[in-house]
Amino acid sequence: MKPEVVLESHSVLGEGPWWDGESKKLYWIDGLTEGGRGDWLHRYDPAAGENETWEIGKHIGCAVPTRDGRVLLTLQDGIYLYDLEKRTLLEVSDLEREISNNRLNDGKADSRGRLWFGSMSMTANQPERELEVTGSFYKLEPDGRIEKLFGGVGISNGLIWNADETVLYYVDSTTQCVFAFDFDREAGSISNCRTVARVAPDQGVPDGMTIDEEGKLWVAHFGGWKVSRIDPETGETLAEIPLPCAQVSCCCFGGEALDELYITTASIGLTAEEREAQPLAGCLFRVKPGVRGTRLNKF
Repeated sequence: MKPEVVLESHSVLGEGPWWDGESKKLYWIDGLTEGGRGDWLHRYDPAAGENETWEIGKHIGCAVPTRDGRVLLTLQDGIYLYDLEKRTLLEVSDLEREISNNRLNDGKADSRGRLWFGSMSMTANQPERELEVTGSFYKLEPDGRIEKLFGGVGISNGLIWNADETVLYYVDSTTQCVFAFDFDREAGSISNCRTVARVAPDQGVPDGMTIDEEGKLWVAHFGGWKVSRIDPETGETLAEIPLPCAQVSCCCFGGEALDELYITTASIGLTAEEREAQPLAGCLFRVKPGVRGTRLNKF
């Protein structure tokens, strides 16, 4: 399972890949700025080998296409709907705007169109400061109502459901753990949090995550040079996909048969020597892992 480079993007923080089966294109983001680059929404067309880019101008946590053709963005200062043609933002909520050093982060929609997402402190990207645990986890209803589910979150990441949406898997990267919640699809509620897998610190930090049709998790290891396939029933690592760069951030299944795994990476914070040793840091990769994924939901 050797990944191929599909786009030499050299992103600051490539993140949040989201495969749209209708357009057969991959949405993804470059979520932070460094050296005047970043804060971009991308859409990659593998058939044409082309990548469209929209400059958002604010730190992006996630990008989830909506059923009406727009894209829902969690940004540093709130939640917005983005019109791709007009290139305009429409504010949905100013959630956590009063916490100036927080930003909204990873999120995904369930089959009822609700967005589940979290926040984190910007100190995670400010090495001169000690990490502050100021994040929370939320649910956004299609009508705009927001519910805070819990606080005490370090870096909210890695959301995905099992096939029948009875379990929601979730990562708080600062804990080195993948958690599971019982999920009530009709009520839109979670309960019974438990740990299903732990990542050793020398294997990097668990970041973005997806799931395959066999119910196994695919977890990106930020600083760990790989994506791992984990059995959430046992916590066992079943397979690993090595990458030629350390900061592996997220993954999702795509392609017409959902048998291709797209993997985003980052170059943020690398020294000149590290950049020279990792010339593909921040690029977009793809691999066929021998198993199919599951379809993602729109907001």
